[in-house]
Amino acid sequence: MSWVMIILLLIASYLILVPLLTYLSAKRQIGLEVASESGEAESRLIYFYSESCPPCKQMTPIIDDLSRHHGNISKINISDDPEAARQYKIRATPTLILVKDGVIDDILLGAKKTAQIENLLNKIEH
Repeated sequence: MSWVMIILLLIASYLILVPLLTYLSAKRQIGLEVASESGEAESRLIYFYSESCPPCKQMTPIIDDLSRHHGNISKINISDDPEAARQYKIRATPTLILVKDGVIDDILLGAKKTAQIENLLNKIEH
């Protein structure tokens, strides 16, 4: 096997493993308790984003629109609040974290459509 093939295999492995490890790291958060500002177990959807992230630029207007109809959505810009990003172990943006009764119930990575976000919200509103 030539060196070129080995290098190409290493690059391909890297491009597959990094997103997979990011996904697995996020999913490990499910089931962890989350401290709320009020000290009570809350249910909410937390949207982590960055202003320099193209998928976030597509998703932020959707989140803003849904926020008008649902009072339980929080937006956190990871550039403005890196401590929150560290606390929730955010590795990629956009990230949606569903907190149900003070426990992380679900995590979605990447840009999502309105229907997918509404499905998450329905989990905590019913």
